[in-house]
Amino acid sequence: MSDSDVLIVGAGIFGTSTAYHLSLTHPDPSRITVLDRAPVPSPQAASTDINKIVRADYGVLFFMQLAYEALEQWTSVPWLKEHFHQTGWVALDEKDSDLSTRIRSNFKISGQPDTSADISLDEVKKSWGGVLSGINTDGFDKAYTNSTAGWADASSSVDAMMQEAMNNGVQYMVGEVNGLEAADGRVSVKTTDGRTHTAKQIVLATGAWTPWLMAGLEASLSIPAEQSIDRQLQAAGVCVAAFRLTDAEAKHYSQMPVLIYGSQGEVMPPTKEMLFKFTNANTFYNSQQHPSGKTISVPSADQHSIPPGLKQESIDIIRSRIPEILQAYPEPHEWRLCWDAISPDQRQLICRHPDDRLSNLYFATAGSFHSWKFLPVIGKYVANVLNGVSNGQEKDAAWEWKTEFASRGAHEKVMPKGELRDR
Repeated sequence: MSDSDVLIVGAGIFGTSTAYHLSLTHPDPSRITVLDRAPVPSPQAASTDINKIVRADYGVLFFMQLAYEALEQWTSVPWLKEHFHQTGWVALDEKDSDLSTRIRSNFKISGQPDTSADISLDEVKKSWGGVLSGINTDGFDKAYTNSTAGWADASSSVDAMMQEAMNNGVQYMVGEVNGLEAADGRVSVKTTDGRTHTAKQIVLATGAWTPWLMAGLEASLSIPAEQSIDRQLQAAGVCVAAFRLTDAEAKHYSQMPVLIYGSQGEVMPPTKEMLFKFTNANTFYNSQQHPSGKTISVPSADQHSIPPGLKQESIDIIRSRIPEILQAYPEPHEWRLCWDAISPDQRQLICRHPDDRLSNLYFATAGSFHSWKFLPVIGKYVANVLNGVSNGQEKDAAWEWKTEFASRGAHEKVMPKGELRDR
C-alpha cells in the first residue's frame, strides 16, 4: 500500500500543472504523488502530441483572460519559453460566422494590447512566401492575423514542467489503474499490480478515461444518474495527421504562421523533427459497454489504427488547405486518434465530487480540445481548490460540478457528431 497527502492520477497537462504548483507551496512535496500508466510524457495523454496552439484568441472572454495569463508564462519562464514558438497565426472566418468579430471585440474589453490586424483573403495567399497560395477560400469572407499567438512543443513542455515538480520533491509512480473503491467516505485507487493507493486527497486528472474509470465506483455506490460523471464530460476523439518533410520542405513551410481554417481545424508549422501537422473539428464518440452494464464513450485501444473512411475524410480536409503537400505524399506519414474529455460547455471541471461518500475525490479534467495552452497556470487553480481557497466567483462557477451549462462554448463546432465505428 502507498499513502500520500495528495495522489494525482494522470500526468497530462492537468496532472502535471497541479503537481508543479502544489510543489511550490506544500510543506513536504515528497507527500505529493503522481500516478500514471507510463513515464512522463505519458504517450496516450491528449497532451502528448506533436505540437499545440498557444493563443489568447477566444470568443469567450473568460478563456481569453485565462489564456493571456498563460501566455505571459509561456513568454517569460525560461524552461517554458524554450518550447514556445511565437509564429503568430492567421484565422479565416466563414461567411456565416461571428467568431472573429467576437474575438476582436474581446481584445478591446480585455484591456490587453490588440495585436490583431485585418488581412484580405488574397493577401493570405500572397504572404508568408506564398505557402498558403493554394488554400481554398470558398465559403470564407475575411481573415485576421495575431502576432502574439504561436505553438509549443507539446510533449517536451509537459516533460519540462513535470521535471520541475520532481526536482521540487514530487514523487512519480508508474502503474495501471484498474479501479476505484470507497469506504468510510474516502476513495482509494487500485492498480493492476495488486497495490492500493490512498491519500488525503485524490485528484482524477484522467481526461478521456475518467467516465470509464468512475463507472464501477458509481455502480457500487448507486450514484444517481444526475450525479454521474458522464453528465459532466465524455470521451471524444479526433483524427490528427502529419507529414514528415525533407529539409527543404520544412524550410519552406516554416515561413507560415499557425493557420486557423475557420471553425474547421488548423495547420501547424513544421516542428524541429520536420513534422507538418493538420487537425480538424470532426470529433466523435467511441461508445462501449462497461462491465457495470453502462454504455460509455472511451478512448480506442489503438490510437494509431484509423478507419479508411476517416483517413479519406482527413485527406480531403488537407487538400482544401495545402493541396500541394499531397502531390509529394499521397497521404500523411503519421496518424493518431487524439482523445480528450469534452464537457457540454467546454469548460474545465475542477472541483470535489458532490457525494459525501467520496469526500477525498477531486477532478481536474475536461480539456475539451482547447485546454493544453493553460499548462503553465491551470494547476495553480486546482491547488487552490484542494486547499479550500476560492478562485473567485467567476472561476469557481465555471469549474464547479454543474447542473446547468453555459450557452456558448469555447469552440462549439468541435462537439462530437456520431460514433467512431460509423466513420
